[in-house]
This record gives sequence, structure tokens and C-alpha cells, in this order.
Amino acid sequence: MIDDPTILVPIDASAPEEPALELVEVLRPLRIVVLGYYPVPDQASPNQIREAYEREATDALERSVRQFVDAGADIDSVLVFTRDRVQSTDRVANEYDCDAVLVPGRVERLDRVLVSLKDEQNMFRVLEVVGLLMEAGAPEVTLYHAESIEKGSAKSELYLRGATDWLVERGLDRERIAWREPTAETQQSELLDLAEEHDFVVMGESEPGVRERVLGDVPNRVHDRTERPVLIIRKER
Repeated sequence: MIDDPTILVPIDASAPEEPALELVEVLRPLRIVVLGYYPVPDQASPNQIREAYEREATDALERSVRQFVDAGADIDSVLVFTRDRVQSTDRVANEYDCDAVLVPGRVERLDRVLVSLKDEQNMFRVLEVVGLLMEAGAPEVTLYHAESIEKGSAKSELYLRGATDWLVERGLDRERIAWREPTAETQQSELLDLAEEHDFVVMGESEPGVRERVLGDVPNRVHDRTERPVLIIRKER
């Protein structure tokens, strides 16, 4: 379980896009760490780039942080100049004991949230965060069992029904929660199709390394195809 969820929100301080107000509002109940990273070219040293662009990067980071502060969020921030964004993300996530990492994306509204559940060990960590997100607003939530199983199997229904009951027992409206079961043949493509129908995607970490979490495999395909923001809940350390 997660007592006080902390989310890492990376922003590119060299070309910042301020987070959408809808995303700020839904993330507000979580403790937020904004990581401003400034890419360093291979031919330059981090100190050289910092000396040249520190004020610009600091201003960009402060603008993003201000939106969360104005919304009443509990927030920390850190600025790094780095050649390896993924390595820096992993390091800062560990330093601040972050439970989740956001892959930023395009947000026009936040009415529908897709929650991909797969690892039973990590399920309740995912649901804890989803519960807080639902309390912050009124999105509809689709629970998806991301396993290659036969559609309509008793195991899948029991899993999804249990996840729904867990959220309802914590005071959330059952009418706002639906679920989908994949088939063995459509599991991956169906997840991508569903992601396109939703505004925000939450999923559990499936690989131990941040490179896979942030850049690789399923989260990467979801983000590349839909441009939706993806929140990856890290496994318990």
C-alpha cells in the first residue's frame, strides 16, 4: 500500500510546456516532485551548459511549479543538466522515494481514465493512486486486465470485480467504474485502442528498470500512438 503517494513529473527545461490545468488538478492530491531536466549535448560539459542556461532553465521550472503550488499541491522541485534523461529520472525518483513517474502528454480534458492492471502484487498500489485521482475530480474509470487470458474467464472477472469493490469500499461511485477483459489475441492491440478512447492512462510498472518504464515497451507505445499522459506506478522498493 502507498500511505502518501509521491509522483515524479519530468519537464524538459530547454523547451518547456506548462502542464495542462486539468492534469494539475487531478494530480493535486499527490505529493509532487517536478524534475526539470536540461539536455546536455555530447560535445559539451554539464557545467558549461549550466553556466550558459541556468537562469533560463530555472525560470522554466518555476513556471511549471507555480501551477501546482497555486492549486495547493505539496511540491518539491529539482533542476539537473544531463546527457541521460532516463538515468537522471531514475536517480531523482529514488532520491525522493517516488511511487510513480509521469510520462507527460497532451491533455484537453480529463473525463475518462484507463487503468491497466496486470501484476497482482502491484494492483493495490495502482488502485491507491487511482482512488486519490478519482476523489480529486469526477472522471469515469475503465479497469482493464492486461493479461493474455480468455475473455470472460472466471479469473479475470474475479480480479476486476475485486478491484472495483476495493475502490467502492473507499467511497468511490460504482457507477463511475467499468471494466474490460481482453482476449489472448487482442490483449496488446486492445489496450492501445482503449487508450485512444481515454484522456489519461495509469498502469503498473512491468519492468525493473526506468528505461523500460519511461521509454520502452507498452508505456512508450501508448504514448507514441495516443500522445496521452501515462502514469506508471512503480513497484514497491
